[in-house]
Amino acid sequence: MEQIIQNLKQQARESWSGRTGEERAENLEKYLRNKLEEYSKALGISQEEILKSWEEDRNYSTINYYQECNQPSIKSDKTKVFETVEDMLKSIGKRGFRCPSCGGISSSPYECNSGLEMAKGKTCDWKVYGLFGDLGKGVFVYCKDKLKGETIFMPIAWENNEVEVEPEPEPSFS
Repeated sequence: MEQIIQNLKQQARESWSGRTGEERAENLEKYLRNKLEEYSKALGISQEEILKSWEEDRNYSTINYYQECNQPSIKSDKTKVFETVEDMLKSIGKRGFRCPSCGGISSSPYECNSGLEMAKGKTCDWKVYGLFGDLGKGVFVYCKDKLKGETIFMPIAWENNEVEVEPEPEPSFS
């Protein structure tokens, strides 16, 4: 893990010359160590596994990737953690997703296909992965079995905090 962090710091350092590059490297290390500690404690997964997963997903510059929008607080009320993808899908159900732009119901968690007209002849086609993302109205879901998280439109089933998560089985003392 330390080697990965050192390599990332070097990439940050090389992104800008002089003192700015050095500050970027220092800030990146601080950010990574804080985020890795937060995620590891909340998820019960090693920091190294989490960092490796992030690096597998990263397909652009270090400085632009390691930001709060890509690794939001795992303890936020806008974050839901699931053991498996199957658990997440069961919780979401089949009621669709609320588009943060038009307020309509989309069958896609990423792109609005509600069919609602936003302007004459223009239907909503909002995308959660665009510049303005979820407009603060979506949710970050993290599936531990895949070591992956992403922001999606708010599932209709979860509006008003109606998240359905399987309760842990009670221990039997037989």
